[in-house]
Amino acid sequence: MRLSSYSVRGYSLVELMVALTIGTFLLAGIGMSYSAIKGTVMTTQQLSQAQEVVRYTNHILSRSVKQTSVIPAITENGTIITIDQDAYSTSCQGTVPTFNYQEVYTLSDGYLTCDILNLDDDGNSVGVLNLLKGVQALGFSSSQSGRLINVNVTPQDVPAQFATGIVISLATTRVIMR
Repeated sequence: MRLSSYSVRGYSLVELMVALTIGTFLLAGIGMSYSAIKGTVMTTQQLSQAQEVVRYTNHILSRSVKQTSVIPAITENGTIITIDQDAYSTSCQGTVPTFNYQEVYTLSDGYLTCDILNLDDDGNSVGVLNLLKGVQALGFSSSQSGRLINVNVTPQDVPAQFATGIVISLATTRVIMR
């Protein structure tokens, strides 16, 4: 019995080296593309979270500042704002107190917090509520007349171009209308 002979031709060393080089360039290109896409996704997520912090801060403080009939008091260093509210107006905590009260907004351990003080009960606190997590810095200032309140909010993990914070300007509508 005789076995048939056949010849098997393989790849030469040069062909293997060319294929390996081309494969390496393709993998490097895919890796760089993945890296760029991942960086873009992370930046987009940071911007989205920062936008949500600014949006919510604007929403909650805008309602409070617009419904007050008294110019809000800002501490000298600008870290706390106290807003007087009339009874039966919606509070920062979503309740509708039946008494005159003050809302005290400040930053505490990365949270925008609100404390409600009962003005009819010698200023006793109803309770502090953490409204929003993810705030790195918070500052308040006002125009000379006090009718325009500026809120400088810096979200945590914000891209470098917003590191100094975002300023929200709010008008004390009821004060102006009087």
